[in-house]
Amino acid sequence: MNRSTELSHVYNLFFNPGEVTEIRAYGLSGKNEAWEGWAGGSGVVFGYFDNAEAFGRSAGSLEEKKAPGIYFTLNPVIPDLLARAANRLKAADGKTSSTSDKDILCVRWLPIDLDPVRPSGISSTNEELALAVNLRERIAEWVEKELMFPPGIKAISGNGAHLLYRLPDLPIQNRQNISEDFAVKTIKDCLQAIQEKFNDNQVEIDQKVFNPSRIWKLYGTTARKGDWVPTRPHRKSCIEEAS
Repeated sequence: MNRSTELSHVYNLFFNPGEVTEIRAYGLSGKNEAWEGWAGGSGVVFGYFDNAEAFGRSAGSLEEKKAPGIYFTLNPVIPDLLARAANRLKAADGKTSSTSDKDILCVRWLPIDLDPVRPSGISSTNEELALAVNLRERIAEWVEKELMFPPGIKAISGNGAHLLYRLPDLPIQNRQNISEDFAVKTIKDCLQAIQEKFNDNQVEIDQKVFNPSRIWKLYGTTARKGDWVPTRPHRKSCIEEAS
């Protein structure tokens, strides 16, 4: 499987044909044939996609340019936003709007992000990553055996471990006060319950991933946090198990 096909698979796993998602990458600079415009400041390059092939091709071009972090919106975006950059990439400028919580169609996933505790701005060691994977397995066993969830998606973010559970699509009904929306509160409550049961001083269970427009590591791309050193290497994110 070539890189573009592998990355296209991510779209097909998380979205129905024709649904829209945003790709967003950080840490790029200057002008490049992969995107329109000049990437300055924080080096954000983005695009909106409703086509798996274009999604994979564009994500692959960002990986080729060694973007430090490449992400996608985990929940589907309202179709109108495709017009911001339709199946292509653009460099963001000071006037660029990114996807907001109000721009999300529905909440589809319970996302669990497990990140080893370490100094900021650096990759995890193999031992730290193993701690996150071990905690993921304990959480998965509880969620799937005790709470009777169907098996989730198990993945590696590059520096930590991910666990995702597909939900019935939960519509966002309170767009004027997102924090009080039923779907948003449901995700937040689930994360808090997991935190209370599996609180760990070596691995952080991210409590901030409840917002609908949360961006998520695009699997098949590399996490490049800090410099590569033998004890803290840059790793490719990947899906390990998907139901």
